[in-house]
Amino acid sequence: MTKTEEALKNLGLNEKQVAVYVNLLQLGEATAYRIAEKSGLKRPTVYVVLEELRLKGLVLKIPYPKKQIYSAKPPEELIAESEDKLREVKRILPELLALVKGDRKPSVMYFDGTDGVKRLLNFGLEKMENKEIVGFNAHTEGINDEITGVFEEYNQKLKKMKIGIRGIVPDHPSLNPYREKDAEFDRNMKIVPFEKYSSDVSVDIGSDFVRILMFKDLQGVVIEHKGLALALKQIFEMQWGNL
Repeated sequence: MTKTEEALKNLGLNEKQVAVYVNLLQLGEATAYRIAEKSGLKRPTVYVVLEELRLKGLVLKIPYPKKQIYSAKPPEELIAESEDKLREVKRILPELLALVKGDRKPSVMYFDGTDGVKRLLNFGLEKMENKEIVGFNAHTEGINDEITGVFEEYNQKLKKMKIGIRGIVPDHPSLNPYREKDAEFDRNMKIVPFEKYSSDVSVDIGSDFVRILMFKDLQGVVIEHKGLALALKQIFEMQWGNL
């Protein structure tokens, strides 16, 4: 793996997305057939990956009368956007920490990429066995199959550890498969109309930690502090009671 490919993976792209993006950069503008030919991937796979990259804003689809042409966003724009997202996470941290009472300094951890999302989701679960995690959940439109698999593994682990979930969620078609299995996985969810709550960022609250997950961007933060967790849980309970 080249340093360029490794850097792109660190920005949240999987191996196939990196291959398609890098080859499209080299081609300038190309059809899915040409990208498949150059990358060595099968054409149906390339179509799927191109759509994933388009939803991430990394690829543009240029309509032509008889074919679809694709072009890649310049890498400097990709890096600039990732830096903007990181700055936004850092910007909201003081607002959250202002809710904290007590003298103990919070522990703040940043996670990035698919493996980072997996580590974030598993953070603190050993403390929550036979307990409940509450939070504000996001819609899942635009996430790739790899992240969907990470969530399925996470949900199975919650079920095994008998960790219940109580959450406020947007009314969105991407969440229908999860709503069908709420009873099986001990989830108690209140659904809010999408025009009122359309978040693509999830906030989970445990006994002494808060997880903020922007899974569409494969980035997240865990803040470990009992006072902050309590404050946000109280905010959650107020909202829960009003729904």
